[in-house]
Amino acid sequence: MAEVVDARSGSGASDTTRRFAPLLVIAVALAIVLAVLPSALNLPQSNPTQTLEYAPVPPDQNSDTPPDGNFSSLGLGSSSGINGAGARGRGPGGGQPPGLATQPKPSDAGTEGEFHCVGTNPTRQTEDPLAPPCVPFFLGDNHGATYQGVTGSEVRLLVYLDGAVDYIGASNSGNRIAPSNKLIDLAQEPDPNVPEHFTTQALRSWQRYFNLRFQHYRRRVHFFVFYSAARTSDARRADAAQMFHDVNPFAVISLATEGYEDDFLRGMARKGVLNFGSFGSRPASLFQAFPKMMWSYLPSVEQQAESYVSYVCTKVVGRKAVLAGAELAGADRKIGLLHTDDEKQQGLVKFAQVVRDGVKACHGTIEDEATFHPCCVAQNGGGDPQGAGTAMAEFRSKGITTILWPGGINGDFGKAASGMGYQPEWIVAGDGTLDANYPIKLSQNTSAFDGRAIVITSQSLQPSLHQQRCYQAFREVDQSLQDPDLSYTCEYYTDLFQFFTGVQVAGPRLGPSSIDKGFHEIPQHYSGKPDVPACFYKVDDYTCVKDAQAEIWSASKVPPGDGKAGCWQAIDGGKRYAPNAWPPGNINMGADGPITGNEPCNAYDTRVRFNT
Repeated sequence: MAEVVDARSGSGASDTTRRFAPLLVIAVALAIVLAVLPSALNLPQSNPTQTLEYAPVPPDQNSDTPPDGNFSSLGLGSSSGINGAGARGRGPGGGQPPGLATQPKPSDAGTEGEFHCVGTNPTRQTEDPLAPPCVPFFLGDNHGATYQGVTGSEVRLLVYLDGAVDYIGASNSGNRIAPSNKLIDLAQEPDPNVPEHFTTQALRSWQRYFNLRFQHYRRRVHFFVFYSAARTSDARRADAAQMFHDVNPFAVISLATEGYEDDFLRGMARKGVLNFGSFGSRPASLFQAFPKMMWSYLPSVEQQAESYVSYVCTKVVGRKAVLAGAELAGADRKIGLLHTDDEKQQGLVKFAQVVRDGVKACHGTIEDEATFHPCCVAQNGGGDPQGAGTAMAEFRSKGITTILWPGGINGDFGKAASGMGYQPEWIVAGDGTLDANYPIKLSQNTSAFDGRAIVITSQSLQPSLHQQRCYQAFREVDQSLQDPDLSYTCEYYTDLFQFFTGVQVAGPRLGPSSIDKGFHEIPQHYSGKPDVPACFYKVDDYTCVKDAQAEIWSASKVPPGDGKAGCWQAIDGGKRYAPNAWPPGNINMGADGPITGNEPCNAYDTRVRFNT
């Protein structure tokens, strides 16, 4: 049996999200740029003889007040180590927890002075095309402690990762495993006697890059990273209580993958901590339960499912099985659904439900279903080849020509289908892993998917690693981290980018309301470029990406910058479509005609390595 290995989650795991650039933001107060900004922003004018305050949105005059609950609101009993912290306190009695630095390091500039702007019309904060318009300097009043985790000199950000993860593809084979149950203050210098894990080193470098390149109104963003040992709902909630007490963060970026991550986020949001991380999709109800507190670069489950279902309803339902092989070739389509029922992955469970309802609503019929668990966002959920074989045999006996697969990595079903000569079409929903270039190769015989698998993905068309924006940004501040390591930590880029953009567009009076106002000023605009996703926020909407592209799997094509065959080829050159805007025709047709086999390979996530 083939074994899938992944540097994030150990044996049987696949890496994920090399996410890409977020956020088209209209947010600048430079007089030279005001003329081209939408008047709806109503930016304040400054007297030319006065010191200018360059704030991209007017300061919110209403102070945000964090929830004033106690730790019992998290469903936790009191215990030593977390008592005594008020809603605004950083430790017992509201004091500073011992061992946590409070002052910015002089070497990490960017708290004041002039920032480097790029481009023209308008100038932007960074080279990323979705960077906000540049705010080159700020010398005004930042209003001091505008919210919990914020002072006149710093903003506290917690990065939440799963600990004890074996990064198998890391460059240092002797230091692959991440710490566990460990909080690290990244404003403190590392211990020279203890080797630092490369993910910690990378976060130190990202801290430096984003502080140097983004406007924070004389504050510095102070990073902490916590490597969690939690793998249950109760343990996640306990983490939330402990991290609120120990760090008092303004915001958290969660990149945990081992299940029950939403319980951690709910616990933090109830204490007034904002969340900007997303690993996989989360239901809209989670964002709407905590307005202004929950933000995601990736679309919600419902938004992603809308793109996926509209593709299925436009190009699959009621048509011929043009990509199926053997006895299924050219037959009238009969649809099967393959999905997880693992309660730890509520986003994927919800996704399958929305797909089921959506196909029914457009008069499609799902003839049969197969489920799998455990699951599996960054980790192969395989482990039941006999059950997968039974399911594929049943699908074949019922004449299922087309399998809908709404996320969740599993290596057993493709192997089983290939082994029995069963050649259906596969319509896959990209979940940050299945739309990467290696998880689909879970079958020892890649003909299981070659030319027969289509993925609908919110990821954008990516060049080779050295040309990607995250790589180039990182290399501005760190030349020492090896490429195999950076390929993992590049996935932090888009969440950090969204957070720092939020801080900048909020203006100096930082809080949930000013971030919400800044983000919702973004016009609803589709970029039309394969490497730039549409990013804007609708009413009561807190997620960025609003479009998707379709790709077809090739077992023989080689992604750019890679030496191993197998890639997702971008149909229509990676053209991105809003939901319900897919071009007509069957799945072998793009907007400009039939798929030719010469479509460009997407280099998104090419670094994940598998033993197949």
